[in-house]
Amino acid sequence: IGGEVATAAATSDGFLVQLADGREMTAARLILAHGLTDAMPGAGAGRKLAPALAERWGHGVLHCPYCHGYETAGGPLGVLATCPDIAAHALLFTDWGPTTLLLDGIPAPDAETAARLTAAGVTIETVPVAELLGPAPRLSGIRLADGRELPMTGLFVAPETRFTAPLAQALGCRIETGPTGPWIATDDWGLTSVPGVYAAGDIAFPMHNASLALASGVRAGVGAHRSLVFGA
Repeated sequence: IGGEVATAAATSDGFLVQLADGREMTAARLILAHGLTDAMPGAGAGRKLAPALAERWGHGVLHCPYCHGYETAGGPLGVLATCPDIAAHALLFTDWGPTTLLLDGIPAPDAETAARLTAAGVTIETVPVAELLGPAPRLSGIRLADGRELPMTGLFVAPETRFTAPLAQALGCRIETGPTGPWIATDDWGLTSVPGVYAAGDIAFPMHNASLALASGVRAGVGAHRSLVFGA
């Protein structure tokens, strides 16, 4: 069925879904799978570099070593600190290549974290990032505010994530919030806090990964079908 869902609401015997073109549909169960959108960081270096980060997103600028580490393996990597929590995450990248943590205005990590980073071979750089280098969407390096240029095959950032539709909030589903944004709380079958409403994909997990998102679709589909058959 082609169309964009505008609103959804619970009724006495299920749910009423209204499309943007005015059509209405009813359902006994709903599976929310509208996904997330990534926004470039709004703090630290990410704020002023957002346009350059966005045009390289998914190529030279990445978010997850487990998803993209193989693409940059062996080359020098950067981790752009957009929130204090990201400092410790720089430890995750050293198995894929020499890693530099770019603080750029974010408070320096505490002494214990800094010691662990140094012991793991992570370089902590306090000079702000001025420019991304190389023809977009690829990345060849960065230029710091003091003029130094650092070669990089990949720059990792934590994007801010947002729901692409307000349906979970409208239905009253419980929303959790993590370091990068919201997700919908579910049980082991993908059921949200609202009976009959399931969620799947990146909107149902704090860790965003294509394989996990696909698997959660199976989980929610099975859960919804079982609830129709067994009345749970």
